[in-house]
Order: sequence, then structure tokens, then C-alpha cells
Amino acid sequence: MSEPLSSSGLRLVYNSLLLLTSGLAARKISLQKHPYAFSACVVGGAVAVLGLIRVIFGDDRDPQQFQILRDVSHSVMEMVPLPLVNMELYIVSHGVGPLALGHGIFVLPLLLDLRCSIVKDRKNCDFTETLRDLLVLGNIVSLGYLSVREGNFLYMRMAITMGMVKYIPIFLDSIQDSAGEDLIVCGSALFFWLLGKENCLTAN
Repeated sequence: MSEPLSSSGLRLVYNSLLLLTSGLAARKISLQKHPYAFSACVVGGAVAVLGLIRVIFGDDRDPQQFQILRDVSHSVMEMVPLPLVNMELYIVSHGVGPLALGHGIFVLPLLLDLRCSIVKDRKNCDFTETLRDLLVLGNIVSLGYLSVREGNFLYMRMAITMGMVKYIPIFLDSIQDSAGEDLIVCGSALFFWLLGKENCLTAN
């Protein structure tokens, strides 16, 4: 995972922003009507809390102690909210069916990636990283397809946001070997803010 570029103070602000937007989105979403979208918000809030814990307890002083926590947080943030939101949006648009439930395949790559972070310390993980990249790309394309099919510009903005979250840090890492985490947190905060808009989970 990319290292943060900012100071601890700024990371405190960024993670607080993620916690705020995911929390506000969860307040607007009914657990009974939209369980997958609500679960995505809960995941975002949990990752934000873990980020705040890292800042407060100072992973800069003992980075190895927080390495696994950082890697796990990154995997969960990248691989869980978007598929869950896609499941919800496809259910809203097309009802429960293969198109919606197929996004649940994220569970297998997630488990493999978590194993790589916890057991293998992110070493020799080319296969799991490829699965993660394909999973995220597939979900971005899927959301973009739904936005075109439904004529919903809000969905397109969400897809573009997640595309930037995924690929801008990779580009920055090719220039400087310490970039990305702040963009992932801030981009995810924007994604949840868009999810919390009133018309996001309304069928056209």
C-alpha cells in the first residue's frame, strides 16, 4: 500500500472526513431497504476509525507495529464498499438477480488478500494483487455501465471517483515511492458523500 504524504494532523482530518461522510450516508440509508449500501457505509466508518487509531497512537514512531493494520484497512477499503454499493444499485434498478448478486464474488479475493496481508506480510502476493485489481476494475466498469444504461450522472461521478482512487495512487507511486493513502481516504470520503445524496438509491 502507498504511504501517506501528509502529516499526522492532516491524516487525522482526512480520516475524520471519511468517518463523517460514511456516517452521514448511513443515517440517510435505511438498513431494511438498502442493507448492502448501509453495510458499505459501516465498512467505511470502521476503516476511518482504524485510521484514526493509527494516527492517535502514532504509527510514525513504530511503523512495523501498524503495518498489518494499514494493509488490512487498505484491502477492505478498496475491495468491499464498491461491490456492496454496486449490489444495491443493481437491485434498485433491476431487482434481485444474477447481475446484482454476482458482485458478491468480491468475498473470495478479499479473503485471499487479507491472508496475504496477515500471514505473508504482502510477500509473493502477485496472484492476489492481480485478483484485487481485476475485482476493482470490474466493479468500476460495472458502475459505469449502469450509469450509462440508467442515464444517471451521479452513478458516473461515483465510478469516476473510484477510478481516481484506484489509479491515481499507482501513477504517483511510479513517480515517488511515498504516495497514495491520503487520496484513497479522501476519494472514499467523496464516494460516500455521493452515495448519501437523496436520489442515489432511487430507481429512475
